[in-house]
Amino acid sequence: MPSSYTTSLRFELQFTGENVNQWGDRLNAALQRADDAVAGWLTKPLSGPYTLATANGGADEARRAMLKFTGTGAFTVTIPAVSKRYDVWNACTGVLTISNGSASVAVQPGEVVGVVTDGGASIARVQGTDFGGAILANVGQVNGLAAPTANNQAATKKYVDDTAFSAAAGNLPGQSGSAGKFLTTDGATASWVELTPPASSADILAGANTTKPSTVGAEYSALAEVTLIDAATIAVDMSTFINAKVTLGGNRVLGNPTNPKVGQSGFIRLIQDGSGSRTLSFGANWKRQGGAPTLSVAANAVDVLEYQVITPTYVLYDVLVNPS
Repeated sequence: MPSSYTTSLRFELQFTGENVNQWGDRLNAALQRADDAVAGWLTKPLSGPYTLATANGGADEARRAMLKFTGTGAFTVTIPAVSKRYDVWNACTGVLTISNGSASVAVQPGEVVGVVTDGGASIARVQGTDFGGAILANVGQVNGLAAPTANNQAATKKYVDDTAFSAAAGNLPGQSGSAGKFLTTDGATASWVELTPPASSADILAGANTTKPSTVGAEYSALAEVTLIDAATIAVDMSTFINAKVTLGGNRVLGNPTNPKVGQSGFIRLIQDGSGSRTLSFGANWKRQGGAPTLSVAANAVDVLEYQVITPTYVLYDVLVNPS
């Protein structure tokens, strides 16, 4: 009966009574194959996809323990679908894909990694996930790893600290007293600053501050109806309201708006007092097609003036008489 071969490394298995007087040569050949499997080295230049050569009982590429691949570009190398471990050095310029025919792993340019396959559908890189408290360091590097030069290279804490301080010209401020503040820079000096408090409803009504952020709550508060003071000439200070009301206690004049903001719009409720029949005339800056309107005359009647500031001296308005 002829010799057979091991599944993973293809060693020759002698059959009893075979190869009489040839055991020395065959044993030496088997030991050479074992040497290749444990410590054998292969450097393989690549120019395209490649499948490692195999040979039962003879010298082959796939039996080697350590594989170095060179070449310009990215390549795929196929290994036998048998259980095996390789140490792989990717000296190519692109990503090296190691495939067992069912699955594959990627080895980045310059990486030296272990690759294991179970002879079935699984293949994996051998890489550490717990260094037991040890640090990453290069031989001769007092502070650990050398400065990174590529996106996939690690950086040390010292490198990050030095870079941050360098970017701030060495003036990165300390943490003391910085609670609730954020870090900013003017391009030369970094500093901690407080967040700008949000605008109040008064800020929104004044319309002068351009740095404070607005909130929905403050905006709705600014829309709240304000009571104007009844007088012979009713003062209309638009820095104090958007929407307002006034109860007419006699025949009145609605004075020219002060502090109007171009684009401001809103309403003023015009309310007759308990006697009613109060009239209202308007300052020259109030503009309406057809002139001043006639108000409702019933006691406690309500009309609604709607306005839009076109310019500081041109406030367009109209009156909804007794809306119901």
